[in-house]
This record gives sequence, structure tokens and C-alpha cells, in this order.
Amino acid sequence: MLPGHDKSVPYRFLILLLGGLVLTQPLSALGWRAYHLPGSAVALALAGGGAALPGDMTLATVSPAHVWGLEGEAVEFGYLKMFGDLKSYGVKWQTLWRARPMQLVLRSIVEEDLELRNDVPTAEPLAYFSARLLSATLLRGWRLGTTNLGLGITFAYQRMYEYSARGLWLSAGWQGEPLPWLRWSLTLNNLGLGEALYRERDPVALRAGAGVAVKTPLRGSYLSLDLWLDEQQGLVPCLAWQSSGKVVRFIAGARWRTGIPLLAAGFQLTYHRWVVSYAYGYQDRALGQPYMLSLSRRL
Repeated sequence: MLPGHDKSVPYRFLILLLGGLVLTQPLSALGWRAYHLPGSAVALALAGGGAALPGDMTLATVSPAHVWGLEGEAVEFGYLKMFGDLKSYGVKWQTLWRARPMQLVLRSIVEEDLELRNDVPTAEPLAYFSARLLSATLLRGWRLGTTNLGLGITFAYQRMYEYSARGLWLSAGWQGEPLPWLRWSLTLNNLGLGEALYRERDPVALRAGAGVAVKTPLRGSYLSLDLWLDEQQGLVPCLAWQSSGKVVRFIAGARWRTGIPLLAAGFQLTYHRWVVSYAYGYQDRALGQPYMLSLSRRL
């Protein structure tokens, strides 16, 4: 039965929402910047690039244009470990609604064991506390001629100690394939507002990007280049490679951010309806070495 005509879709949406709340756990001075953490193992392996690549449900948070390529109904769970005690938990659900693809993404980004101190230096902190950022993103896709259009809306909430803030922003992606071996993309992320947590100014960084992906002679693999313009980080180029395969797929990427390069790699293993993805990143040791594990299943 086509999910777009299944009356049980609203109930599944409610069940998923409750499941996402279960993942909620008790961000530090990162503020809204933590929202830019990778949303899937494949996104981490691509080092922030891949907006023009042919993708599945794992890449819709990189560019909403990927939503149109989603097939059938599926759910994905992800776990990301960054520096210190910073972790991210996520749930994705994709389906068809009124014959158009849709994806819901719930995320909980958590940092624990933060030290509470006053202006007078002490050997021990006054107390320890946790901080969190929760977000819910709804993505929809459309087909316009030979191009794909995706739109997303995100609501986020963050809390640290006695401070809290809310954010609401939009994202849009446009993707085309003018030639069988060439793909392109334009993406605009985080167009909206975010309250300051405890600073005078803590905006959600607006990000605009353009990408191109070329199919190589190596068994249908793709090589992609993305240029992101970030309000806080400036120009950020990303180079990525993705192999093709029905059972095993390999991914690698590199990102050059001012003073903080990131090299990443990963794989995706498919067995029947199950897909396991893993990625590992290498960057400055002071920031820690991120890794992420994702598990998805077609329903």
C-alpha cells in the first residue's frame, strides 16, 4: 500500500515523535553552532559535502533537495560522539504523503559534566550540570521538470543551566542532472531566527552552498566538490568521493575550514531491508575525533 494513502501515517508520526522524546537527554557554550553537527554517518564521512550526490535518506539534512529521491517508507537511528562528553542522538522517518516524499528528523545533542564556577578560582567546581539542544525538522520534496526541489522547516530548543532559547529557520535545496554523468546543487540552510542563550548575540549561522558531482569511470562512483559560505566560518570547500554498490558502499571526504581541516571516511553495508553506516573523522586532537553509527530499515 502506498504510504501516501495510508490512514495510519498520522499515528506512525505520533509514535515516532514519542520515540524521539525518549532519546532526549540532558549544549554548552557551543550554542546554535552545535546544530551543524553531522546528521548521519554518511554526512560525517562526506565531511559536510555531497549536496549534489545521488543519495538516500541519510543526505536530506545536507540538502533538502535529496528528499525527492527518497523511496518507500524507512526509519533511521543515529549516534554521534564528538569531543569530550558531547553526543548526538537522532531519529529519521521517511514516507510518502499525498504522493510526495517527506522526512521527519528529530535530534538531541547533549553535553554532560559541565562545571559550574564563580568568579573566585577554586580547586573544585561548585556543581556539575548538563546541557542539551533539541530539534525537529520536517522536509518535503517536489519534482520541477528535470530538477528536484526540497524545502525544510526546523524548530529547535536549547537549555543550559538556567538559560534557554528557541530557534526557527527554513532550508531549501535545488538539484539537477543535466547530463547522465553530471549533477549540480544549490542549497540555502538556516534562514531564520535563533534567540541568544546567554550572550548578547548568538545567531543561527546562515549557510549557502553550491555543489557539483561527476560520475567517474570507476564502477559508477561519484566525485563531488561543494563550496559553502558560512556567516561564522567564511568559505568552506568540501571534497568527497562515494562508491556505488548494492551491498557495500565506501565514502570519503575532506573539509577545509579556517585552521580546522577535517578528513573523514566510512562505509555503508546493506542486507535486505537493513542498512548499517559507520564513519570516522580525523581533525585537531583538541577537538576530538568524531565517529558516528547509523542504523536504518525499510518498512
